[in-house]
Amino acid sequence: MYDLRGNTESPTGKAERPELPKPFVRHEPEEYEEKNHAKYWVAVAVLALAIAGLGWYCYPTLKQVPGMLAKFPALQSSLETMNARLSGAEGQIKAWGSEQQQLQDDFAKAEKSMAVRVEGARRQMQGLGDKIYQRVHGEVVAQKQVTDIELARLRSAGEADRASVEKLQTELATLREESAKQAEQLRNVKGEMERDGANRDQQLVSLNDQVGRESHDLEGLNQKLAVKRVDFEITRNHSQQLTEELSLGITGTDISHRRVTGWMWVMPDRRTIWLHRQGAQQPVVFYGTKDGKRRELVITNVAKNSVTGYVLLPGDGGTTATTALSKGD
Repeated sequence: MYDLRGNTESPTGKAERPELPKPFVRHEPEEYEEKNHAKYWVAVAVLALAIAGLGWYCYPTLKQVPGMLAKFPALQSSLETMNARLSGAEGQIKAWGSEQQQLQDDFAKAEKSMAVRVEGARRQMQGLGDKIYQRVHGEVVAQKQVTDIELARLRSAGEADRASVEKLQTELATLREESAKQAEQLRNVKGEMERDGANRDQQLVSLNDQVGRESHDLEGLNQKLAVKRVDFEITRNHSQQLTEELSLGITGTDISHRRVTGWMWVMPDRRTIWLHRQGAQQPVVFYGTKDGKRRELVITNVAKNSVTGYVLLPGDGGTTATTALSKGD
């Protein structure tokens, strides 16, 4: 592995320089000449062995040597030709050695040039690594400064948020205390309302008792006056004929205040007496046009969908009636 400075990282983690290729081993000229001479004598020995083998092979024909001696000049000429060829081969070998020497010199030059280039590249990579290191270090320092500023801003914002949360918690505690006070006040008011309701219920009971006593007294008075009583029960939004001269209609009921709304139809005058929020146990009094006797309409009970009461008529069953003279509120 290479680091930014061009050094090689070994498996142990230490930086090492890259190894250069091994130079080509050059041989000295004297050693090269000795090898060429050795090759020459080897060729001569091989040639001699070849001639000896040929002679042995041709031994049967040695008897014909005298005849062949006549051919010795031609053989000598062949040997001279072979020697010339060997000289040419030796020259070619020397030329080949020169070419190898030239190749070795060129390779040495190329090796030196490559070493110079590698060293230059190493130095360039080392300088580039230093530049990259300085640039990266500068960017890291700048980023660290930006991060420190952002952390400081966030810390300040967190402190402000903490103060806001503490303020909201204080306000929430205050609201809880106020809510508890209001709840206590509501409980007190509810208790007072319940007590007032109980008092009203007691007053209503007392009033009902009083009305019952008055009704009892009234019945006794009616008995004394010899009046005729006609009881009725009418459903809301309905009408009913109570007597020949009187019809009653109910259009609305108010249970909480024990009041009714409706009308009375009186004959033969064809007059209407309107009942507007007429209270229970509050008589509606009207008189006959001919006999001038008193007549009363009394509501005794007000239910959700019905009304009960009675009508008091003269004992002789008077025939006509006129507009009410008095009506309870």
